[in-house]
Amino acid sequence: MKTYQKKTWGRKQKIFLTIITLLVVQAFAGIPTPGVNPDYFKELISGNSAIGLFNLLAGNGLQNISITMLSVTPYITGSIIVQLMANVIPYLADLQKEGDYGKKIFHRITLITGAVLAVVEAVGFAVGFGRQGLLVSFTWPWVLLTVVLWTAGAFLCVGAGELIEKKGFGNGISLILLCNIVSSYPSDMYAVYQKFISGKKLNTAVIAGILIAVVILALFIFTVFVQKTERKVPVVYSNKLQGKISAQKSTFPIKLCPGSVVPIIFASSIMSMPALIVAMFGKSFWVTDMLDSSHWFDGAHPLYSIGVPIYLLLIIGFSYFYTSMILNPIEIANNFKKTGATIPGVRPGQPTVEYMKTQINATVGLGALACCLIALVPCVLSGVFGLSRLSFAGTSILITVGVILETRDKFRSESQASQLTLFGKKPLKKGKR
Repeated sequence: MKTYQKKTWGRKQKIFLTIITLLVVQAFAGIPTPGVNPDYFKELISGNSAIGLFNLLAGNGLQNISITMLSVTPYITGSIIVQLMANVIPYLADLQKEGDYGKKIFHRITLITGAVLAVVEAVGFAVGFGRQGLLVSFTWPWVLLTVVLWTAGAFLCVGAGELIEKKGFGNGISLILLCNIVSSYPSDMYAVYQKFISGKKLNTAVIAGILIAVVILALFIFTVFVQKTERKVPVVYSNKLQGKISAQKSTFPIKLCPGSVVPIIFASSIMSMPALIVAMFGKSFWVTDMLDSSHWFDGAHPLYSIGVPIYLLLIIGFSYFYTSMILNPIEIANNFKKTGATIPGVRPGQPTVEYMKTQINATVGLGALACCLIALVPCVLSGVFGLSRLSFAGTSILITVGVILETRDKFRSESQASQLTLFGKKPLKKGKR
């Protein structure tokens, strides 16, 4: 009983530390950067999808130009880059297979990559936009001060995420990202209110309010469905005990969207990066506007929507590419062979590889189409209704739902482990049945 109470109190302390840390990060997000034009990014956010996405993930960091403007975005970008490089650099691939020590080194490399990107992004914003009016005085002391503050702000956010990961509860970086997105809800809801409800007759306003609530709820329900849906491949494990062979039935899960939000981030980055670079030089070209999702579905410029099929193809392509990184049919078949597992009706070896490849491709294809549908919602809202990227649509809703489900599952698993300890039972390790 004492052990159970101790674990319960320990979990409460972790949750308390996590909440306090997240509040501190949000407090720093409210501190403006000195020597900048506070209204500079407000127009650019609605007219450039890259800046809009960056602002969203940073919790309106660009719009407010706070000292934590970069937030955890350099770390997230660095993490994705290092994961991709692990496929072409054997040393990084081997680190992931070397247990806790290898994972520790791999994580350290990710942190260093994120730190370098934080400096690069800070310099890019301070110099690229500073000369166009972002900085009140475009001189090297102000540029240096701004770069130092923004880089330090990014380090603070990542450090807070690391503290939560080690001493708190949940994935620190993901929770900070979630708080950044949720902090944008009030302003985004007000923008929706101004667009569809404000100034309308009572009956019209009520109907519009109900329709908006239904659409938002439907988006969340659909996203939860996409995140939780799995294809379960039947697997049979053969065990030999006391001369008898017993068969234990199980399943191998294949998520509908194994890459979650990563393929959309990849596609969005590639599509919007040219527009961001051009904006830093104060220029604008037809091609970059065509690639920028903020110009799609605009009746006044229909040709810009040519970028839509390119965007969708990139999401589908990156969905298959990222899945191939984390789900290798050959490795799965080899693991089945080592553990004595077989798929009913499928021979071990190459037939199992081909079967798993077919199952993975079919599942990921459906998931990619679902991601395309979710990713298009903010593009339609922007082009048709003039609403810039909302925090409860598109990429952000995938992140929000994914982090909430991940945190909930972690809480449930720890609660079940504590209850088993109360009754004198050892909790089963993940993967054992």
